[in-house]
Amino acid sequence: MKTIFLKIAFLTNFVIFFRILIFAQFGGGSGAEVDPYRIYTKEHLEELSDSIIAHNSFEGKHFMLMNNIISPLTQPIGTDQLPIRYFQGYFHGCGNSVTVDFDVFDNTFLYNMFVRIGQNSIIDSLKLEGYMFRCNGFALQNKGKISNCINNVVTSNMVSDDLDYWTSQSGICMDNQGLVTNCTNNSNLYNSAILTGIACNNSGIISNCINNGYFYGSIYTYSFAGICQSNYLNGTINNCINKANITSSVFYEDIAFSGGICAFQDGGIITNCQNIGDVYTKSFVFTGGITGILKTGKILNCSNYGKISGKHNIGGVAGGYSSIFTNVSDTIGTVVSNCFNSGTVTADSIAYSIRGDMKHRDTISNCLNIGTISGSAIVDTSSNENTFIFNNFYDKQMIPNSFGMGFNDIAGQAEGKLTTQLTGTSPELQAMFGTGWSYAEGRYPIPLGLENDSMALVAATPVYLHTESEEAYNHVDSVSKNFMVGLENNVSWDEISGHVSFSGENVTLLSIGQENLIVSLGNYSKIISVNIVDTEVSSPDQIIENGISVYPNPAGDYINLSLNGIKADKIEIYDIAGKLLSTDNLSSEQAQIFTGNLKSGLYLIKVCDGENSITTLGFMKN
Repeated sequence: MKTIFLKIAFLTNFVIFFRILIFAQFGGGSGAEVDPYRIYTKEHLEELSDSIIAHNSFEGKHFMLMNNIISPLTQPIGTDQLPIRYFQGYFHGCGNSVTVDFDVFDNTFLYNMFVRIGQNSIIDSLKLEGYMFRCNGFALQNKGKISNCINNVVTSNMVSDDLDYWTSQSGICMDNQGLVTNCTNNSNLYNSAILTGIACNNSGIISNCINNGYFYGSIYTYSFAGICQSNYLNGTINNCINKANITSSVFYEDIAFSGGICAFQDGGIITNCQNIGDVYTKSFVFTGGITGILKTGKILNCSNYGKISGKHNIGGVAGGYSSIFTNVSDTIGTVVSNCFNSGTVTADSIAYSIRGDMKHRDTISNCLNIGTISGSAIVDTSSNENTFIFNNFYDKQMIPNSFGMGFNDIAGQAEGKLTTQLTGTSPELQAMFGTGWSYAEGRYPIPLGLENDSMALVAATPVYLHTESEEAYNHVDSVSKNFMVGLENNVSWDEISGHVSFSGENVTLLSIGQENLIVSLGNYSKIISVNIVDTEVSSPDQIIENGISVYPNPAGDYINLSLNGIKADKIEIYDIAGKLLSTDNLSSEQAQIFTGNLKSGLYLIKVCDGENSITTLGFMKN
């Protein structure tokens, strides 16, 4: 009997070993780091899958993708059948792509290239192309490392009643327990219960990742997030950016939540992350620029620039509190610190720029808001003795008709300041916000770690509205005086409606009305809306811009121009609508220009050298 048993065991092991040998031929190589297995075709990937199913983990073995695989892979690599089998090798994409065609409706385990990636495995420098009916990117579960990977797959926008009410979709992997780093999702996702750019669940590390794919929800969608749906335990999300819009106009009847970075923060930490995309969730009750629900954990040095809107419990950084998920006893240690909001935040009922509805143990500190808000500029009034709020500020010239906390400014906790008090490098400003910020002349503070980011620099660029004192100042809804704009970091300014003109950092009011100012740097821009209610009627006798002067101002029948050594050969006069009224050639440094034919009002005089504009000056005609 013993002999028969040994023979059976030998034959079984031989068959498994023989199968592994057959499947592990690939396109050559030994699997060593210096001599990796070569992958050339779809069939080689299918061999890898069959070998994993046959219980070969390839631990320590290296694979190299030698070219783009165009012929589509129709099944994932590995299996989700028990016993669980992990790929434990190293798959080097070398910047090449694999095309997939996972056109199935009833099995979410087939919506990823690999099924399970083990803790000793690395998938790097790989692109994913093709089609997935629903998508989880490169892995159903990652315990190893996914790095420098890009997801470009197309997904279906069809609604599947039998599938979508429980399906989760993500751009890189569904469950991350390892490391996802330097990855980008470009795939647009639709309709499933959960839609996320990088991972649905994270208890590992997600770093330096970008989501560009936009999400659109259906009646089944209850959770969105640009990076991760649920960040829990010791999960870390750092240096990540969501650039895409997140949209759901469908009314979800149960509780729903969303965030530009994370939908549900239950432990762990989110640091140095930025949300650029708009988050519009019409019926959602917990929505935030960084996280929708903040149960426990920390949000540090993060920024929101997108428009955030929803039903209620909406926050520019963190949304609200829900007794369904949390109670007072398990929210100790929740921290929002050194965070910045410049996005517009609106809600049907409750909206706050930094933190939504607070009914548990929060610390909100050293935060700055310059974005328009339909509620309190910092936090609500539901704090208790266990809530610590200090050193939070908002720009009261940019945010009219609001207060720091509830219906009041609370000195030392949540209060409004003038733009000039919130910009620059003064010791007073640095004492207000502390060491977690980067300070520079001509801009607002930027959370440390983001100070070299183009979008952060654009968002921190100020408009200096007129102010005579702490009590007498213009704000964006009531502009009546010429003002200035920041020019640091090589930003450029423009206007849309022609109600103002720019000359360097100086902005001249031309006419009454709503004006949108656009500040840009590279591919990034933001819009600042100002409502001009009056224009300056008394101007200096002489106006000087870029060394060129005109006088008198207001003008009568003539206006004099002095070039002061600057080369120019003609001037053009325009009305405030931009219509060219006259052109005069210049033959000397001094010129007298006839203005007796002009009606009373504001005009622009453009000084040119050939086809190049040197400067533009505004003047009044009596």
